[in-house]
Amino acid sequence: MDIPDLLHGMHQSLQPFGHILDVGLCCEPKTQSYMGTGYAIMDIDPQQGQDINPLTHLIPWMNTSDGFHAMWNDMPTWCRYCHEHGHDRN
Repeated sequence: MDIPDLLHGMHQSLQPFGHILDVGLCCEPKTQSYMGTGYAIMDIDPQQGQDINPLTHLIPWMNTSDGFHAMWNDMPTWCRYCHEHGHDRN
């Protein structure tokens, strides 16, 4: 998948969770190959009349059974090994 398609997919996948201010992908400088990580800056405070979903650690990829893991400030405890909520494994 090329970079524009990945960015489009991120927008589509994150849209139900709030207003997307910016998204970006980390790419290798010479080849511009996707390095497997990225970011999104979002406004997750619902505006009047806006219906948004609460953020979850697993974000479905464009309404499919595939997905990616999200992290944010003050998110609930989750395990970096199994990605389940409520415990962590150091």
